[in-house]
Amino acid sequence: MSILVRPLKRKLHEVDPDEGPRKHASPVSWPTARSLPGSRRTSEQLEEHSDSYTPQGSLRELHSNHGSPVLFDNGPLQTPRRFTPKASVVLIGIRGTGKSSLAVILAATSGRRLIDADRYFQQMTGCSRAAFKKDNDHAVYRQQEARVFDSMLTDNQEGCVIACGAGSMERTGQRLLREYAQTHPVIHVTRDPESIQSYLKAWDTQKVRHFLQLSGPIYRGCSNLEFFNLSETTNSSGELMTKDGHDPSPGPKLDQRAQTPTPFLTLKRVQRDFLSFIAFVTGDTTEMRRQHASFPLSLLPVETRRFTSVVSVPFSTLCKKKLDIEELEFTVDAFELVIDVPASSNQQGADSNLADNICQTVATIRRNIIVPLVYHVESYTPSPGSRSPTPTFRSTDETYLNLVRHGLRLAPSFLTVDLSRDDSTISQIISSRGTTKIIGHFEAHTPLPGGWDGDEYMKIYERAKRIGCDVVRMCQPAESLDDNVAVQRFRHRIQSLPVSALPLILYNTGPLGRRSRCFNPTLTPVTHPSLIHESPTLLRPSITAREAQQALFSSFTLDPMQFFVFGANVEYSMSPAMHNTAFKVCGMPHFYSIFQSPTLRGLNDLVENQYFGGSSVSLPYKTEVIPLLHSMSPHARAIGAVNTLIPIRNNDDADPHLAQESSVYIEKCRAGPIKGIHGDNTDWIGICNCIRRGLSPANAVRPSTTGLVIGSGGMARAAVYSLIHLGVENIFVYNRTLSNAEKLAHHYNRQEIFSLEGSRPDGRPRVSTLRSLDDPWPATYKHPTIIVSGIPAHSIGGQPAPNFNVPTQWLESPTGGVVVDLAYKPLNTPLMKQMRALSHRGWVALDGLDVLPEQGFAQFELFTGRRAPRRLMRTIVLQEYEDEEGHDDRSAIQDRLQNLDGQPT
Repeated sequence: MSILVRPLKRKLHEVDPDEGPRKHASPVSWPTARSLPGSRRTSEQLEEHSDSYTPQGSLRELHSNHGSPVLFDNGPLQTPRRFTPKASVVLIGIRGTGKSSLAVILAATSGRRLIDADRYFQQMTGCSRAAFKKDNDHAVYRQQEARVFDSMLTDNQEGCVIACGAGSMERTGQRLLREYAQTHPVIHVTRDPESIQSYLKAWDTQKVRHFLQLSGPIYRGCSNLEFFNLSETTNSSGELMTKDGHDPSPGPKLDQRAQTPTPFLTLKRVQRDFLSFIAFVTGDTTEMRRQHASFPLSLLPVETRRFTSVVSVPFSTLCKKKLDIEELEFTVDAFELVIDVPASSNQQGADSNLADNICQTVATIRRNIIVPLVYHVESYTPSPGSRSPTPTFRSTDETYLNLVRHGLRLAPSFLTVDLSRDDSTISQIISSRGTTKIIGHFEAHTPLPGGWDGDEYMKIYERAKRIGCDVVRMCQPAESLDDNVAVQRFRHRIQSLPVSALPLILYNTGPLGRRSRCFNPTLTPVTHPSLIHESPTLLRPSITAREAQQALFSSFTLDPMQFFVFGANVEYSMSPAMHNTAFKVCGMPHFYSIFQSPTLRGLNDLVENQYFGGSSVSLPYKTEVIPLLHSMSPHARAIGAVNTLIPIRNNDDADPHLAQESSVYIEKCRAGPIKGIHGDNTDWIGICNCIRRGLSPANAVRPSTTGLVIGSGGMARAAVYSLIHLGVENIFVYNRTLSNAEKLAHHYNRQEIFSLEGSRPDGRPRVSTLRSLDDPWPATYKHPTIIVSGIPAHSIGGQPAPNFNVPTQWLESPTGGVVVDLAYKPLNTPLMKQMRALSHRGWVALDGLDVLPEQGFAQFELFTGRRAPRRLMRTIVLQEYEDEEGHDDRSAIQDRLQNLDGQPT
């Protein structure tokens, strides 16, 4: 018998009490899906059966001989971590870690069936666990529990998310989970003791910490993955905060502008982190590409791009100092966490406390970056008490293997293996890598015989390729400047081999080796100014990402380029200030300026410039320029408008098939004759990212989700495309001139490009029109939870401002939604005033100054092939903003400046 349980109707703040303060009573609830026949579906039932006990009783039960899970088989769980796309996901962990909330989030957004183990037990037996235990002796209860648990896993192999309580962790349960983990993700959910204690309202934090230390090996022994649920709380003002007091998200700050706190976005960051984690570990390429589309560089594997860098950050430093992780990530292409645990503190490998600390550190890093995470365990550390800069103490194979295995559980994008270890140790790691890519790492403390010109490094490279590494990283100390030339000769030897070469990271260490780091094209390890004094070894990076960039330009490896904003009336554009400040901070001598032209012929002057690097395109040329292009991105082609031009020069180094797919493959920062122009569109990215930022987990996109676009111009076209990209299948357009709205609907309804994106039977989204503001909302569709306005809010050509408000009968979504007003002159438009007044109903409002930098980040990546300094660019937009009509309050702008970050959406 298979019992399929779907997401329950639950109030958002009740999904997990420690993640949403109960004082914020709200009408927001999770949409109810088809229920079981005869089964009542209430939030009270879910609370009652989530673990079958009160919090205090749960702890006593866990602590007792009968209820506390015991590790019967303490052998390490090794699984290949390769799953079918539809494989069911199991979440385990002690009460209070938030696994039920995560299960609801995953079920609501992915369409998976939600199965709660305790509710499943009740539906199979007719009574709760507590009642069954009361009426039967312990042996009978355990037999029945084993049968039910086996049935639950056996009958639900695909398309489910299963949340297990402590009752599933006895001997048979552990055995079944270990077997299930051979082919399915079994995720151990962890959390900080303070949040667990706050939820349980029992024991003190120290006792919870002790219990976590005891239970950690048990849960890790029957799971193959681990997710740390990084807590968020709201302060007395309703502002979103992390546990360390930092503000992690600009979303709730947007509601602060209306001085009306809202808890609806409290789970937003958790949702993003967990869904990204699930997409990566299950190999869901469609979902990953959808997530990465907002950042064009993410579409190209980082190890295949040129002149990339990775910031190397010691774990010990992150534990000792409160560092700004977003600042550490500044303009780099990857983030490397260096596990530099002294041998004396980890004789037994990754013990429970250390594992928890590493897990929490990884979660904190992921919360603040958009680039891939590299997990690296140092084999050599300084001997206790030694002040020598050269590490000499080598960890044992067991210690090293335990730390690396724990890293694989966290599913980093990359993980390094020490190529000085034996094949048996390395093979255990590679066989369990899952979707994580392996970097074969070899570092010499003294030059090998023959150096880079000898045979030893070739043997190491060939071994790394043979055992299955995806990338090879090798380094040795430089004894002279000639060693920097030698490393280039070795690179050329590898690339000249008759078979395709693995991506190479080759450089020399020490002061004399800095030049080789600058010209290493792939993932050069760099440091950050705040970490320069935290480098006790000769092997740590000694140059920053900015210094490496400057070296490439000062050596004429790269050229200073000229960028423009091209249009008929662009003299007030904020783009030059935004991009020029970013260029300067990143160490790139580019220049961005205004090019105003009354006709499209002015574009000829740009493309004849050998230093032309790209241009933003403004009105009225976004559609007129299309006939002049040699290629277009799929996004621009679907929208039918272009706002970004990229020159095509020598593209010999890029795969021509990939070049057609994305303009990020076109060579950057190299001057010369232009062979063609490539067109792209980033307007939709700015809109899409703002929708993601303001859309609460309760309004996660589902097949029934409805979106509304106001207007029919170029930005309205981009807005419709962003909704389609997010998976919205029911889209309505309202425009004062109905015929223009119908043209916009026809533009998308005739296209087949989205046949694989939607879940409708015909595989296509549907764009419809609304005739009048007086009409009721169409009865066969849900009220919109996403609204984008693309109409101006100021007077144009003597015509009065529209003063548009959404009809109240269209705003009856019980869970509120997100409104993005693309206008920003004035900033506080009538629509923004209307929606901020409805924030208590779950509506979140974002304006044009939120959209502008978001699309600018994508343009920066397309122009330069580098990551954009997001927080800096947002700051410049706000600082440069001026409302010539003086309608906006500068103090509101200052409030936004004080609360900025560059967080991903």
